[in-house]
Amino acid sequence: DLLGPSPTDNLDLASLLTGTNPSPSSSPTCIPALGALPSYDKIRILHVDPLLLAVDEFFTPEECDRYIDLVNSDKKSGTESKAVQINSATVGKDAYSKSQRTSSTWFHHFRDVPELVSKASRLLGLDTIHKWEEPQTVRYRKSEKFTWHLDALSPSPETQGPGGQRVATFLVYLNDLTKDDGGATMFRDLVGPDGLKPLKVRPTKGSALLFFPAAGGIQPNTPFDIRTVHAGEIMNDTPTSGTKWIAQLWLRNNMGYRPTAPPHNSHEDAYDAIQRFCDGSS
Repeated sequence: DLLGPSPTDNLDLASLLTGTNPSPSSSPTCIPALGALPSYDKIRILHVDPLLLAVDEFFTPEECDRYIDLVNSDKKSGTESKAVQINSATVGKDAYSKSQRTSSTWFHHFRDVPELVSKASRLLGLDTIHKWEEPQTVRYRKSEKFTWHLDALSPSPETQGPGGQRVATFLVYLNDLTKDDGGATMFRDLVGPDGLKPLKVRPTKGSALLFFPAAGGIQPNTPFDIRTVHAGEIMNDTPTSGTKWIAQLWLRNNMGYRPTAPPHNSHEDAYDAIQRFCDGSS
């Protein structure tokens, strides 16, 4: 069980790969409508150990465009409806986890992105959204990158408290990029299906990438899988290169994670939007 014990749910890879519905829970955080969403049959295994999965056509082209529009337009007004933009040259809380990042990130209210949290929860067989961190949109322009890093959190009081460790990374590519553009997601220590190292995942509009940064890996009782070290390849600065856009979610091990951005963000405020989305998709 990659997610560890939980009163409401766990990651069932058999369900993920076969498309069986999650079992409803009696928890007050349970959203039964998530189990009514269609299953996914376009899942590709990019690497077995550690496990990397690609999901083709996870988002529709229209959903991809809407996510980019969330940060490219001023359609919404009011502090509580706007995404919060973060520009940071480094991420990580200590010398062991710092890495260089030159992209821009927007944090969204859960209620504004029901497609992302609903579909990601359905894919993982979850009947709740309360383990997800804040939904994000990330933009990489020419010459921007994210150097080698781990998504798992260094051992700290935070990982021992509500929410716990990050156990899954989920990315959705919102636009197409060619080899000449750069911008691939690269796994330093893994060999790809083409036999080349590092393993590179080229962004394809609507496709998703799922991996598990805290599954333990080759060392017993370790808090993360060092083999999932990865990077956002630099975007090439050429006349034809474009911009890379991704939607991003991290899944925590336990219930109890409380979002902090944007202000007044909460899982509960998304229930109505998720119900409407699921009703329209089933």
